[in-house]
Amino acid sequence: MPIRGAKQQTVLAILLLAGGKPVALPRLIDAVWDGQAPPTATKQIRNAVSDLRHALAHTGVSIQPGGDGYRLDRAGSALDLDEFTRRAELAAFKSDPAAKAEALRSALALWRGRALAGLTSPVLRAQLASIEELRLAALEQRVDLELELGMHASLIGELTAAVAEHPFRERFVAQLMTALCHSGSRAQALKVFDDTRRRLRDELGVDPEPELRALHLRIITGTRADTVATTTTDELPWHNLPGDTAPLTGRDTEQDLVLRALRGHPGGPGATPPVVAVDGMAGVGKTAFALHLGRQLAPVYPDGQLYVDLRTHGLAGPRLDVPAALAVLLRAAGQPAGSIPADLEGRRAAWHHRLAGKRVLIILDDAAAAAHIAPLLPHAPGCLTVVTSRRRLSSLHSTYQLSLPEFSIAAGRDLFGRVVGDNRPQAESAAVDEILRHCGRLPLAIRSAAVRLRHRTAWSVSYLASRLADGRSRLAELSMDSAGLAEAFDMSFNRLDPEHQRLFRLLSRIGAHDVDAERVATLAGLPVHHATRLLEDLVDSHMLLATGPGRYRMNELVHAYSLQLV
Repeated sequence: MPIRGAKQQTVLAILLLAGGKPVALPRLIDAVWDGQAPPTATKQIRNAVSDLRHALAHTGVSIQPGGDGYRLDRAGSALDLDEFTRRAELAAFKSDPAAKAEALRSALALWRGRALAGLTSPVLRAQLASIEELRLAALEQRVDLELELGMHASLIGELTAAVAEHPFRERFVAQLMTALCHSGSRAQALKVFDDTRRRLRDELGVDPEPELRALHLRIITGTRADTVATTTTDELPWHNLPGDTAPLTGRDTEQDLVLRALRGHPGGPGATPPVVAVDGMAGVGKTAFALHLGRQLAPVYPDGQLYVDLRTHGLAGPRLDVPAALAVLLRAAGQPAGSIPADLEGRRAAWHHRLAGKRVLIILDDAAAAAHIAPLLPHAPGCLTVVTSRRRLSSLHSTYQLSLPEFSIAAGRDLFGRVVGDNRPQAESAAVDEILRHCGRLPLAIRSAAVRLRHRTAWSVSYLASRLADGRSRLAELSMDSAGLAEAFDMSFNRLDPEHQRLFRLLSRIGAHDVDAERVATLAGLPVHHATRLLEDLVDSHMLLATGPGRYRMNELVHAYSLQLV
């Protein structure tokens, strides 16, 4: 029978899901209006209840007063959710895989789409998520049984639809890969994995779970491609650090400083968990340094090493807000996607609960500001957080704050020579130093230039240096093999407000290799104190370097970028 209007449908849904228990009037109001209730909300709820009573009058189902609200008496009427749960539980008592699969198939046949489709109330959302999780878990179990029974080809269509609807549910992905592989579509199974890995990295900043990677490896090597048991949420260690970064070069001094600060940090119950904040300009190697620390300190934090790219500067996708970042961390810490709370406070509570009593290292990469990461910081004293940012996080209460400088000449030579991989750099050391200067001694640019030379065996080091000499074309020369240098600088520049952007452009015109605040103030038509504040802001954003009191310079490569803005 039709129940008309979202208001009546929402009230009925809340009462049904309460299982016969009273639902307080304020909860019904919140469910209908989500905190934006009109003055007449109480009267409207009572009217909705009255309309529902009238609609249900001939069925025997009634809505009774209960406490300060209402409860629904089903009078023995069946509820499909209860029947689904009963049939799914019956499957557990059957020993024969075929009988067990049939019982689950019977339970799943009760579903005719999503529960309470069309209702969008936030109060309902968490309950709907748990109901949907019951269905998906039963579906996963049934598919596992049918794969075991050899029904691979008949499952491909259903699993393809399940993966399309739930692309981050890796169990479905593994089942689809298994069904495809056993049906003679090994290449398609590998494509499903590649698509999933790309989507996880682009949208969540994580890699597939170890079980899915292991299945992928078995398919590649031609060993038996069966799905593996689902990881329990308490299995340790948790680990999702990216594994494809190059070894760290030239940061021994900075690493020693951080380790010394951590050794001096007080531990024990009640201690504030240590936080290391690493800042620096685009391309200076903040992420590589943080990941290297994570691997070096893994034995000290044996319960896990977790990573999330907050994407403030957008090269890998839109910036992750706090709720999305918490979801990524909870997934990486083993919490099933379907059980992650929908609201921010619920996710924060779940995150702190997961970390309680554990020793875990967390890397929060590319943070916007202290407020961006404060809700992500653990409370467990045994945990360590490493934060990276292009801006100094002065308001962050960190154990140690490190601004990564440009590479030293020696470190730059070492990196350039190792990446090129032949004797050309040793034969032209002066040209190598010239390339390092053109690259602003930034590791990302140095590596890009070295890769360019490695793939052009007919070029000399001097020839590459000459191609990089023109500041206006330098970034284009480096862009073929770099990870978006110009784009990285664009993101830093675009985060400046118009006043700071104007001053940055002015610095490019006057050749900002060594300028003082008074000269900048004169050229900009600003009071010296105001110009100094803007210059110091640019220093904090790592678009400018301070060389002394009131004196500044641009990194060579940042200056090359600024020339494109004039």
